[in-house]
Amino acid sequence: MNKRQCNVLLLCSIIIFFVLVWALPTFAESIFLKDGRIIEGDIIKETDKAMDVKLPDGKKMTIPRKDIIRTLVQDSYKTKMYIMKADKTVLPVYIVEEDNESYTCRIELQSAEEFHINKSEVLFISKVPPQAFIEDEAKKLAGTIKKEYTWEQKLTWRAPLLRAGFSVNSKIDDDVEYLFEDEKPVLFIDFFPWRFRNESGNGLDLMLRARYTERDTNDEQSRSAMFQQLYNKTFTELYDTEFFLLSTNAGIRYAHTFYFGITVQPYIFLLAQLSQCGSNITFSDDTHTYEDEYKTISFGYQFGAGIDFGLSPYFGLFIEYAYGYATLEFPNGKKYNGDGQFVYLGAAYRMSYGLIE
Repeated sequence: MNKRQCNVLLLCSIIIFFVLVWALPTFAESIFLKDGRIIEGDIIKETDKAMDVKLPDGKKMTIPRKDIIRTLVQDSYKTKMYIMKADKTVLPVYIVEEDNESYTCRIELQSAEEFHINKSEVLFISKVPPQAFIEDEAKKLAGTIKKEYTWEQKLTWRAPLLRAGFSVNSKIDDDVEYLFEDEKPVLFIDFFPWRFRNESGNGLDLMLRARYTERDTNDEQSRSAMFQQLYNKTFTELYDTEFFLLSTNAGIRYAHTFYFGITVQPYIFLLAQLSQCGSNITFSDDTHTYEDEYKTISFGYQFGAGIDFGLSPYFGLFIEYAYGYATLEFPNGKKYNGDGQFVYLGAAYRMSYGLIE
C-alpha cells in the first residue's frame, strides 16, 4: 500500500468516525427542582452556588444549587411504572431515584411531592399494569401516602392563627397620662380566621383583636382640682380614680415573607375599632361617700406595622407598633383620645393556611 492509499484510508476513517459520533443519540441532563419542575438541558458550568444550563431552545439558565434536589443523565424516570407490593397493592408511579434500599417515587411527575418505597416491600415492577390492578384502589392508596415537606415549606406555608401579647411602651394623651399616671400593660389577643397567602407566604389576613388596659393614680389629692372640673363634682376628699379601655377590632393586614432559616414576615394592618373607654372615681363630701363610673362607647381605628418571626412550624414571636383612637369623654364634655401609641411584644401559634395537608 503506497502513501497515497494510506492517506485516503485515513481520511475515510476520520469521516466515518465523525458521522458515527454525529449519529449517536445525545442525552441532556434532567435537573429536579424543589418546586417540582424538571429542567432539561446541557450543564455548561457548575460552581458551589449555581449551575448554568443550556436549554433545548439555545437559551441559558442559571439555577441556584439550593433549589436543586437531584440531576439525572437518563430519562427512564419519564416512564410510568407499576409497583406491586407484598400486600398485593399496586402503585402507579414515576421512579425518580433508586438506591440499595428504596425507590424514590412521584405520583405526578411535575409535582414536588415524593415518597419512598422500601425494596423489601416490592414483589415486582412492571411497565404494564398488573392484571389485578384496580384504578380506584390505587387512587385511594395514593391519598393515604404521607407527604414530606422541607423545613422551608413547613415554616413558609404556615402563618399565625392566634397571637397574644402585651405592651412594653406607650404614649397617650398628656392630660390622661397626668391624671392616671400609674400605667399597666395593655393585654390583647389576635385571631386570624382567614389567611389568603401564596406559596411564598405573602398575602392578606383577616385580623380580629381584643384589648384591655387600665391605669390609676397614686396621688389623687394633687389632682383634685382637675378631677372636680372634669367630673362637675365638688368633694372634700378623693379616694380612688381609675381609667380603663376595652376594645374589639376587625380589619386586614398584609404580610410579606422572607426566609433565613426562620421566617421573617414584616406586615402592616388597618383595623376598625369599637371601644368602651371610661373611668371610675370614688370621693366624698362632708356627708357621704360616692362611687361613680363613666363610660364612652365609640367607633375608632387602629393601624400599625410589625414583624412576625416564625421560629418553628408551630411557634413564633412578634414585635409591633400600633396607634389607635378611642373617644374618652368626661361629664363636663371634655374629650380626649383614650387610646394612643404602643409597642407590643408577644407569641404566636402558627398553623397551615391550606398548602400543608
